[in-house]
Amino acid sequence: MRWGLKPRLIFAFISIIVLPIVASILFITLFSSGVEQQSGNEDELNILLSEVKRTIHENADYLAEPAFFYEKIRPLLKKYDIELTVFSAEGAPVFNSAAHQKRGDASIWPDRLGKFTVDILTEEQGELSAEIQANSFSVPPFRQFQEMIYAVLGGVAIGLTVLAALILLWTWFISRTVLHPLKEIYHATEEVIEGNLDYKIRYGKQDEIGRFIQGFNLMREHLKKSIEQRQQYERSRKQLIASISHDLRTPLASIKGYVEGLEDGIAKNEEMQKKYYRVIKSKTDQLDRLIEDLFEFSKFELEQLSIDKNLVNSSEFFQEAFHSAQLDYRDVELVLAGAMPSVSLNIDSGRIKQVMVNLIDNAVKYGGTKIIIKIEEQGSFIQVSIKDNGQGISAEDLPNIFNPFFRVEKSRSRESGGTGLGLAIVKYIIEAHGGEIQVTSEPGKGSEFTFTLPLYLRHG
Repeated sequence: MRWGLKPRLIFAFISIIVLPIVASILFITLFSSGVEQQSGNEDELNILLSEVKRTIHENADYLAEPAFFYEKIRPLLKKYDIELTVFSAEGAPVFNSAAHQKRGDASIWPDRLGKFTVDILTEEQGELSAEIQANSFSVPPFRQFQEMIYAVLGGVAIGLTVLAALILLWTWFISRTVLHPLKEIYHATEEVIEGNLDYKIRYGKQDEIGRFIQGFNLMREHLKKSIEQRQQYERSRKQLIASISHDLRTPLASIKGYVEGLEDGIAKNEEMQKKYYRVIKSKTDQLDRLIEDLFEFSKFELEQLSIDKNLVNSSEFFQEAFHSAQLDYRDVELVLAGAMPSVSLNIDSGRIKQVMVNLIDNAVKYGGTKIIIKIEEQGSFIQVSIKDNGQGISAEDLPNIFNPFFRVEKSRSRESGGTGLGLAIVKYIIEAHGGEIQVTSEPGKGSEFTFTLPLYLRHG
C-alpha cells in the first residue's frame, strides 16, 4: 500500500509520541520483574521494623538520657545505615539520632523515600512512635527503592534514546521524500526560467508531491508545445510579411502589363482582347482572395468573425452547395457519393459554404481532377468528407496545415495567390459550430478532409 504524504506525517508524529513511551514502560516492566524475582525484600523490611520496635522497647528506660540511649541503639543504626526519631504519644520528639550521628554527603534521593513509621507500646513511656529514615539505599532492605529509581531513570533514558533515534530517522526520511523533491522542483523552476523546457523532474511515488510534480511536468510540456506553436506562428507570420509585397505585386504587375498592352493596341483583334480581359479578371480575383483571406483572418484573430446560425435542412443545403461547386469547377469531376441524409442543422450557411469552397479549391490547386464528396449521419453529427486524387500532403506537413500562414508548397501557393490562412479559417468556422475537422493524406494519392457538424433535430 502506498501512503500519501499526510498519512506518513501523521504516522511519524504518533510514532515519536508513542514509541518512546512504550519503550520506557517495557524497560521498567522488565527491570521490575527482575527485581521482584529477588526474594527477601519484604522479609528484610519486616525484620528491620521488628528490630527497631524490640530495641526501643528494651531501651525505653534510657530515653531520658539521649546520649546513653544512642549508644544502646547505635549498632542497629549502623547495621542498617538509618536515622531514628522517637516521638511521644503527643507527637513531641523525645529522641533524634541525627544529633548524635556524623552525616556524610547529602543524599541525592528525596527525603520522603525510605522513610517508615512504627508504633511501639512500652511499660515505662507508654505509646511511642518511631520514624525510620534511610541514609543509603545500598543497604537492605532499602535497595529495592534504589533499584526502582534506577528502573525509572533507565526507562526515561531508553525513552529519550528512542525519541532521539526516531527524530533523526524521520528527519532523514522527510528530508529525502519531501525536502529533496521540493529542492528539485525549485531547481526545475530555475531551469524553466532560463528557458530549458526539456528539464524533467523524476519522482516515482504517487503521493501529493508526486502528483504535484506530474502537474509541473505536464505544465512544462504544455508550455513547451505552446512556445513551439507560437514560434512556428511567428515564423509563418514573418514569412507572410516577407512575401506579402510579392504576393500583391505579382498580380498587380500582370494587370498593369495587360492594361498597358490594351492601351498600346497590342491586342489587335477581339479574341486577343478577350484573352487579356480574362487574365486581368483572373489576377483581380487572385487579389480579391488574398485581401479577403487577410480580412477574414484579422477578424478571426480578434474573435470578431461573425457566425450567424439558422436552421437548414441538410439535404437541401448540401445539394445546393454541390451544384454551386459544379458550376464553379467545370473542369473537375465532382462526385456526390451515397445517400443524402435529411436532418436539421443549426449553421451559418454562408460560412459552411465557404468551408466547402475552400476545401474544394485547395484540392483543385494541388492537382485534384476528381473530387468525391460524401455526407453521412454519424450519431448526433453530420460528417462531411471531401476526398481528392491530387498530389497529397507529406507526413511532415500534416500536423501544421491548420496553422495560420502555413503553406505546403510555397511557390505554388504564391503563384495561386494562397496566403496559408484558408485552412486556419476553415478550422475556426467548424469549431465555432461545435464540430471538428481532420485530414488524412498520402503523397501521390491525394487527401481527404473530414469535418463534423452537430445535429439540431433528428428526424424519426
